[in-house]
Amino acid sequence: MTSLADVVAVAPPASGPKVEFGSWTHQVERSVLRFHFDCERPRAFAGIVRNRPLADVNFVDMESGRHAAYRDAATISPDEQDFYVMTLQLSGQLRLAQDGRTAVLKPGQFAIYDSAKPAAIVSSDDYRSTCIRFPKRYLPAPPPGITATAFECEPGLPSTVWGMLLSLNRNVESLGPHGPRAVRTVMDLVTVMLHGTRLLPGRREVLLEQVREWIDAHLGDPDLGPNAVAAAHYISPRHLHNLFAGTGFTVSSWIRARRVECCRRDLADPRLAATPVAAIAARWGFKGASHFGQVFKRETGRTPAEFRAESLAGLR
Repeated sequence: MTSLADVVAVAPPASGPKVEFGSWTHQVERSVLRFHFDCERPRAFAGIVRNRPLADVNFVDMESGRHAAYRDAATISPDEQDFYVMTLQLSGQLRLAQDGRTAVLKPGQFAIYDSAKPAAIVSSDDYRSTCIRFPKRYLPAPPPGITATAFECEPGLPSTVWGMLLSLNRNVESLGPHGPRAVRTVMDLVTVMLHGTRLLPGRREVLLEQVREWIDAHLGDPDLGPNAVAAAHYISPRHLHNLFAGTGFTVSSWIRARRVECCRRDLADPRLAATPVAAIAARWGFKGASHFGQVFKRETGRTPAEFRAESLAGLR
């Protein structure tokens, strides 16, 4: 299965000499869209823009320092209203605002914006991205809420499609007469990806359930935590935390609650009456009896010994 590392590995660097702020902004306007630009330290700024057109799609690689770019009604000309721009973050951070939403992109995430609407973009230092500018006819019925929304370049269709896009970008010159057909085929997959990423029924719930099942199967690992869970599912820690948003639990509090519940079950089991409390705690990933006792009492209002005694007394 294609991973994020595989995708980044085929991302062409923005080759060529770095240029100063004024030249860089002109190159962005010629390659992507017109913007108003702002930079706190224009004299210290250096950037690279490489534009590789293929048929009616532009593959634009960019590197730069910190800057801001804005499109308002006065900036949007009639000849620039018929495009979407999809950007994959490769390093640094990008803040993209449009349609009342703000997406904060970190490496391995992508977003899309509409050339016909006002937008605001702010980048960090060490900014590097690949942008795909394509005509709107490739996405004739855009999913609601698609703009300024951060998506993960996760295993499956997103990383596969981005791998193909970046490979096209790297090999534009060698595609010859097959280039236009190749780009149309890949753009069909982009349309499928954008619809599936946003609208696949129950996608978030399915992944959340898979994560919870995996956590249950690994509760005995004392080093279990958000980073390990995210890595096991090939998603970023940020994506993992977003999955749990609105559930009433953080990732860590869910792990803790599940451990306490399993300990409650074992402490109430008459077949385990002779098993020391410390052994039950260790079985479910608690690193020490003292820590377990504190967590258990905070969660249940009773010490493990008190809970066990009350539970077993009720069975007599």
